[in-house]
Amino acid sequence: MSEALRLEPFRPAHAAALRLRPQAEMLLGGIGPVAALAQAYAKAGPAWTLTACGWPLVCGGAVRFWPGVGELWCWTGEGAERFGVGFARQARGIVRALRAEHGFRRLQAHVLESDKRARGFALFLGLREEGRCPGFGPDGSTYLQYGRYAPWKE
Repeated sequence: MSEALRLEPFRPAHAAALRLRPQAEMLLGGIGPVAALAQAYAKAGPAWTLTACGWPLVCGGAVRFWPGVGELWCWTGEGAERFGVGFARQARGIVRALRAEHGFRRLQAHVLESDKRARGFALFLGLREEGRCPGFGPDGSTYLQYGRYAPWKE
């Protein structure tokens, strides 16, 4: 199935076509309209969309805080599980490219503490748990901060 996967530069229209999981839609809605967030993320740093047969499955990238430091983001749509291995490999390759091609020395991500799948994914990407952030979520939920800092070991 991975041959049907294609990585392309992120466009805000991809986010509009993404069928977000209900929990993700609720959390993102607490930040603001998804269309406005997609516009902001498209301008804030490098980003990509993973498609299957032309349909957006996952959008993600890094919001550049300042030179060399970025916050990873990932919006996963329904159906992405069908391409789990291919998606995970693409994502890990993107994290490597962010360092090698885009000059990030530090990447970090905030992950909902109760989301075991997302926590495992952060570890798979090579990030390490750095601490707990009580009240961090738009709904007051607790998040964990994960980070990856140079020198990176592949």
